[in-house]
Amino acid sequence: MESATSVPAAALVRVASIAGAAASEVRRFLPALNPDILLWVRAGTDVIPETGEAGMSLRPGLVEWVVDPQRAGGIVNSAETHLRNTLFHELHHQVRGWVMRGGTGPTSLMDAVIAEGLATVFARDAAGHDAPWAQYPTNVEDWVAEIQSLTGTHDRRHWMFQHPDGRRWIGYRTGTYICDRAVKRSGLTPAELVSETTERILNLASIEKDRPPPA
Repeated sequence: MESATSVPAAALVRVASIAGAAASEVRRFLPALNPDILLWVRAGTDVIPETGEAGMSLRPGLVEWVVDPQRAGGIVNSAETHLRNTLFHELHHQVRGWVMRGGTGPTSLMDAVIAEGLATVFARDAAGHDAPWAQYPTNVEDWVAEIQSLTGTHDRRHWMFQHPDGRRWIGYRTGTYICDRAVKRSGLTPAELVSETTERILNLASIEKDRPPPA
């Protein structure tokens, strides 16, 4: 795994070491992972508030990691605490082809829900990353029905990140629930399900394709 960045060289050495080790780990679960992944590291404040960093699969073979250098411990501490977990998530996306440019484009919000759910379950089960967006509420089936009932134009960011009603990560948490069901009912791991279609994951989870909204 190579790196391209304006982050100080001393921090970059540690980042590159962690990233290379994480890629080797992921490849044991996902052997189809591209052997030449470029990690672009950028200092910035457009990060997850809870972690001070964020990952994005920009295109096939390219992952961006944004890190806030002002967080306690600086870039190296953020890398040692979060980078491995973030890369498990993003490298699952790479194998699935769930990238911002150059991959298979989504046709529905549920495509995003399933892709993020699978990557979240993979990072949790394979890397031990129990992220807050992996934790779904007891009424999560209402969230499934709510997402399935959406029609017309809607802001995907509200459903994946921050909803106007205050809920966060609705899509991630709902996707984690659906993918947990698919894993449990099929006996397959999130790595083995990496290339399955949204419809197939829903079928494995015994989730009806169309559900009425909660009363």
